[in-house]
Amino acid sequence: MVSAVNGSLLVNYLNAQTTTDLSGAGGQVATAPGNTSAATNASADVVSQAALQRAASAFKNATRVHALEDSQKALAKDLQGAMGSAGVKLAGCVDFSLSSNDTVEIKSSDADKAAVKAFLNADKSTPSFVNRIASQAKDAIQLSSTIQQHAAISQAAKFGGTSGGVTALYTSLMQHANATAAVFSVSANTSSLTYPGSLTAQA
Repeated sequence: MVSAVNGSLLVNYLNAQTTTDLSGAGGQVATAPGNTSAATNASADVVSQAALQRAASAFKNATRVHALEDSQKALAKDLQGAMGSAGVKLAGCVDFSLSSNDTVEIKSSDADKAAVKAFLNADKSTPSFVNRIASQAKDAIQLSSTIQQHAAISQAAKFGGTSGGVTALYTSLMQHANATAAVFSVSANTSSLTYPGSLTAQA
């Protein structure tokens, strides 16, 4: 669940509708054809993947998504190179994520996990790889939250009907939004950064 509902984004959207007719008929916000009640109920649980993809593809978000993707590739290259120089040979994939208390968590096989932990504990680089991984995760979580908010506005506008309905549906969508988590996965030769709205999630 995304804890903070960005009301300013929704207010800006609703204010824009006083001069912009989304439906092309009398200033009413367009609703889905057919059984709109069922569509509204169906859309009230989660933000759809399609809405996430549209929000992530919006110019400002897309620029940030691609910049973050380039950043994760650079971090992975540095990490793979440093581990290789230290004699660390990964047998599989290692997943890095940020815990609720902002510490880096590692998921992998026991052997890979032990090797990576030993490498990170001995790391003397500045900034350290742990700090770089944590910083990247925070950036991804912040971007994902923005993407989910924009996606929720889009979905609420499609199914919400009246302004009041749009507001209610947006609030519901944000309350049920995916817990924003970012997973940085690294193997011997590959890497990815996955979060709601990421290039990996869209693939």
